[in-house]
Amino acid sequence: MDQENRFDRLIPWLILGAIALRAVVAAVTPLLDDEAFYWLWSRRLDWGYAEHPPAIAYIIFLTTWGAHGLFWVRLGPLLVGAATTYSLFLLGRELLGSRAGFIAAALFQIVPVLAGGGFVASPDAPLFLAWTLVLRFAWQALHGRPGRWTAAGLAMGLGMLSKLYIVTLGAGLAIYLLLHARAWLRRREPYQAAALAGLFFLPVLYWDATHDWSFVRLLAVGRHHTLSGWAGVQDILTRQVFGLALLVFPVFLYTLGVAWGRQRDDRFAFLFWTSLPAMVVPLTVEFIDGTAAGTWFAPAYLGLSLVVGALWNRLIAWLAGASAAVMLGSMAFLVVPGLPVPGGEDLYGWEEAAARVRQEMQALGDRAVIVAERYQAASLLAYYTRDTVPVVLVTCPNPASVWPRPEHFADADGVAALDARWTPRVKWEEHSARVEEMPPLTVTVRGRTRAFRIFRLRGLSPRASAGERASSCASERASVRAFDLTAPPAAAGHAGHQPGREIRTARGRP
Repeated sequence: MDQENRFDRLIPWLILGAIALRAVVAAVTPLLDDEAFYWLWSRRLDWGYAEHPPAIAYIIFLTTWGAHGLFWVRLGPLLVGAATTYSLFLLGRELLGSRAGFIAAALFQIVPVLAGGGFVASPDAPLFLAWTLVLRFAWQALHGRPGRWTAAGLAMGLGMLSKLYIVTLGAGLAIYLLLHARAWLRRREPYQAAALAGLFFLPVLYWDATHDWSFVRLLAVGRHHTLSGWAGVQDILTRQVFGLALLVFPVFLYTLGVAWGRQRDDRFAFLFWTSLPAMVVPLTVEFIDGTAAGTWFAPAYLGLSLVVGALWNRLIAWLAGASAAVMLGSMAFLVVPGLPVPGGEDLYGWEEAAARVRQEMQALGDRAVIVAERYQAASLLAYYTRDTVPVVLVTCPNPASVWPRPEHFADADGVAALDARWTPRVKWEEHSARVEEMPPLTVTVRGRTRAFRIFRLRGLSPRASAGERASSCASERASVRAFDLTAPPAAAGHAGHQPGREIRTARGRP
């Protein structure tokens, strides 16, 4: 009992320490492109969006009333992450004891894909909290507190407003009831909880129905395809070990097997079946068509981390400690001045690019706009110019998107900034009367150098070609970072596009 009480006393210190460390990282690390994209959502609140339900937009909105700095954009997810940590501890304490709950809460801080949900502004932050609450309330409802089904339904509804992937948890709960608690299938409470969760999602469905089913289209056909078959499965598992879960990933697989073998213990059966669908779905989708995201495994790790806590031994402690060292080392590179940041050329530079774009726009006049050919650049330029000028995504004609319609800016002048390593997706001369590639911008931060190509586009004619029309904003949003590391540096330009050289198009406007 004294040992259990010790973990009860330690959990507040774990949460406070995690908040302090994450706050520092959140305040100094540039926004990821997706974070900038969700920040833009918070400037255009709606019942839904073409890519995800709206919870993250409202969370960012609440913390950016008076300021839009890095810390304020991430403050909501940081607080939600603290709530998730405590909820995970409480769930573990009820199922397997305070020690298991504390270990699970600690794993939430060191498994990268979970830790990111504790401060990165993404739908995963509210999803993780909702997932943990559903597990806790459903367990309580199944063990003497049937009124908790209502709370479970509310939490599931919150999850559906965050990320639709929470339906895999609903599927896992249904399988568990069918195999281990069949009597509940003859009672009304689980069905009322499911109906309550569905009510939360009705506004999203209404929005989608009135926007040409953009969200459904993305789920059905709009995702970016990578490897498929066994090569895809191998790739997504490799990403778990070498980035998303590190050395704790084989531990999660081991604990999944142990939970399967201990299903006579109701606690392990509950955690096994509520975790399994979230593990199987990405593997299946990746095998079939290569469209799964490695982060889809993350919610399963929440329940499995409790099993890890129950099975804790020296080997698991060593693997977790090594992963924690990697995480702390990565954070140190981000926050300690003077240290070079591995991968910093993918992280830094957009603030400087936005300043250069503003400078070029001043030379073009009051009607100038920012032009981009992929959502990553459009989102980051919108954020670093604080959404004070229109950003036109020329490959995105979908009226359901947050981007303004390109045709509304016909004949305006524009400025585009493009990472020099990216393979261009459009020919700028097809979207404007005259193209000038200006001298490139080179940014060196923390020992890493990044180059940007800068274009002035005179007389926009933002009509997508046939190939571009086949790609909606939804598929553009679902793309991955596609850096072409073999591309020549920006200073070298490319065929027919030398810096400062004017390119006339068929329209012939001087």
